[in-house]
Amino acid sequence: IKHTIRVLFVIYFVALVIVTVIPLGGVSTSLSGTKVLSLRMDYLLHALVFLPLVPLWKLSKPGHPLWVIIVAGIGIAALAEISHMWIPYRAYNINDLIGNALGAVLGWPLYLLARNYLPAKAAK
Repeated sequence: IKHTIRVLFVIYFVALVIVTVIPLGGVSTSLSGTKVLSLRMDYLLHALVFLPLVPLWKLSKPGHPLWVIIVAGIGIAALAEISHMWIPYRAYNINDLIGNALGAVLGWPLYLLARNYLPAKAAK
């Protein structure tokens, strides 16, 4: 199962990079008008996209300290949004950056849940 998690992490990370740089057309525009608990749906989507980063990373590389993964996850989340300053068809938005970072941080409790429900051999 550890090999499967590593493959999932690589696929997730490649997809994350692709989604960060490709133009999404009107996807975020159509979501920006929809609100959940007074938050724009596109901001929640940013958090959801980064939510698997920490658990997949920690489960695929159990030797890496969790705090390092969380800090690196926040850094990756920030870089993903900051890179939009230099990509012509993307736009930097501080709220998207906050959503990205929040998703990475919320991945920590998700990892703790996953660790408790995966077979002991896979979670270590």
